[in-house]
Amino acid sequence: MAILQQSTSGEGPITGWPLEPARPGQYLAVCLDVKDSFGIQRPKYEDPSQIETLDVCRFLFGTQDGQIIQTGEMKISAHEKSKLTAVLTSWLGSAPGAGFDTESLRGKGAMINVVQKTSQKGRTYSDITSVTPVMAGMEAQVPQPAQFSIPGNSDITLQNAQLEPVMQTQQQPIVSTQQTVDRPQNVSEQIAQQAQMFSAPSAPAPF
Repeated sequence: MAILQQSTSGEGPITGWPLEPARPGQYLAVCLDVKDSFGIQRPKYEDPSQIETLDVCRFLFGTQDGQIIQTGEMKISAHEKSKLTAVLTSWLGSAPGAGFDTESLRGKGAMINVVQKTSQKGRTYSDITSVTPVMAGMEAQVPQPAQFSIPGNSDITLQNAQLEPVMQTQQQPIVSTQQTVDRPQNVSEQIAQQAQMFSAPSAPAPF
């Protein structure tokens, strides 16, 4: 279940991540996280006098140049005309089936198009206008989730995120262990040991 953070701007609970605006452009990226927020109550966009209750979803991406960008809120809906279904269809190349788990997209590569927008209150923010599959031949260039640190989500272990199995190179961690091994002796050491054996006095035999 998503843990909501209280907004300081009076616009209701934050359903995403506290991020600085990203630079506009098209980027090769990897999905770092998926956040579902349930039972969000807020005024309707069309009629602020009415309150609606929503279950929303956001995706967080890390780009090849190290930026972190999130999608806007998308209503959790499998309806064919919903924004979430449209994004998933564009990203996966086909419509997701019933029961599709968006959590399975962690670690999946994508091409994203980023623009900057201004809210009604004058706040500048970044938005992802499209999510498409990684272009053929660029799979190995998809950034690794372990390169990024998600702000405000210390409980997420990116190193354990599911990665795309296609042509992605993974850096194996260097593990330091203490092991006892037999070290081969050189000739001078062997001669020194033999000389010590012959020169050492023999112990008296027991009665």
